[in-house]
Amino acid sequence: MCRMSAFSSSNDICVAEVFNKVSVMAEHGRGAPHDDGYGLIVLSEFKKIEYKSTKPIYEDINFKMLCEKISGKIGIIHARKASPGIPVGLHQLHPFYIEGRYLAHNGTIRDANKANLFQSDTYDFFLSIHDFKDFEGLLNNVKKYVEAHDFSGLNFLLLDELDKSLYVGCIYTGDSKYFTLYYKADKTGFFVYSQEDVDDLLAPMENGQIFKVRNGEIVEEGKVF
Repeated sequence: MCRMSAFSSSNDICVAEVFNKVSVMAEHGRGAPHDDGYGLIVLSEFKKIEYKSTKPIYEDINFKMLCEKISGKIGIIHARKASPGIPVGLHQLHPFYIEGRYLAHNGTIRDANKANLFQSDTYDFFLSIHDFKDFEGLLNNVKKYVEAHDFSGLNFLLLDELDKSLYVGCIYTGDSKYFTLYYKADKTGFFVYSQEDVDDLLAPMENGQIFKVRNGEIVEEGKVF
């Protein structure tokens, strides 16, 4: 159970605004507090910044100040609220990484195989969907997982560092007010958040919808149900 955001743009953008909005959602948003640590991945043309902390995102004042100097073309920020039965610690923080791809997730997968290195339902989901060659391949992988598992939410943000693409999935069986993802795509880029009240211009994703985003534009979309 988490609050999260991702962005994609054709130009480097400052991470501070996105970081601050995730901080507000984590401290004051639906289901707050989301205080079991946080993590991020940001890619620019020549740099990759990864950071994780077991501090609540809204208490990490030093990194908040540092974000004023961090910019990138694509990134994910995730504030964690651990699901029941999942350990709390640095190793369980999102985004997870497998073979050039990063994934952050919101929701509980009740019947996930947690016998993995991180004892994580999210990592089980990631292992099941990460190997795909194109958008249709990802859709098929996610569909198979949806059909086979019991979950409250499979919302995900997946960043492919090789082709600088962002994949966004809004998939849930739980409370729509908590799980609906909200996005906007304008001249500054594409942004997606866990709540609509952090920006007046956000539109809701449909349940079951997946986007592929590159350089700030939605280039492919599909549905898993």
